[in-house]
Amino acid sequence: MKKQIIFTLLFATLCGSIFAQQKPKKVAKEVRTETRAGNKAYNKKHYTDAEATYRKALTKDSTYYKTQYNLGNALYREGNYAGAAERFGKALETPTLSKRERHNAHHNLGNAHLQKGMKERDGQGGGMQDFQQAVKNYQEALKADPKNKDTKYNLSYAKKLLAQTQQQQQQQQNQGGGQNDQQKQDQNKDQQNKDQQNKDQQNKDQNNQNNQNKDQQNKDQQKKQPNQPKDQQKKDAERLLNAVKNNEKNTMKEHQKALESKVDSRIEKDW
Repeated sequence: MKKQIIFTLLFATLCGSIFAQQKPKKVAKEVRTETRAGNKAYNKKHYTDAEATYRKALTKDSTYYKTQYNLGNALYREGNYAGAAERFGKALETPTLSKRERHNAHHNLGNAHLQKGMKERDGQGGGMQDFQQAVKNYQEALKADPKNKDTKYNLSYAKKLLAQTQQQQQQQQNQGGGQNDQQKQDQNKDQQNKDQQNKDQQNKDQNNQNNQNKDQQNKDQQKKQPNQPKDQQKKDAERLLNAVKNNEKNTMKEHQKALESKVDSRIEKDW
């Protein structure tokens, strides 16, 4: 039963007290007539007709509390919570409100913001502003009627939703920060991998250059010693071949280290 309070307007101002007893000093007869016609449509749950009739009455006197408040109720019943909040706010601008009228307008304004916030909830902080406003409106309503149980319950419920939404927003922000940190780590590791690849390429180029230099030195040496025995030439060729093989082994070892380093970084990152 209590949960229904959250979504229910205060009917103290419908069917009798909804049309407040306190009369403004000067209200045109036709305004009161239009308002009563809107009330009949509202009581029959013809909320769209009631809305149209209330709006017609307000074209003649936009400061009439009863009409503004009742229009807010009709819009609320249609699910137009933003429009309802606007009308309850305008009703509160009336300078001669009784405590009961002030309580009812603030309470229903809180209901409108509460419903609007619930529609905008998205698990990421949506609806927070409306929940904050609902809390304020219920608190204002309790200033006019401190013992009202319905308003107390709605205030407690609004605070609960507000706390949940704030927590969700904080979690979302924390996750965003964590994602940024992970992106930075990935970027750093990618840069390290690129640096390692560049280093490997430089080592490879240096080895190739060394080999070319040795080849050239051997050729020059052979030119200087044209009468060198064939056995000595064979030994020199074998020595050159061994040097090339050793360089290739060193290059392969460095390349293998680079690959292992990349694999390790991927494992660490995935973990």
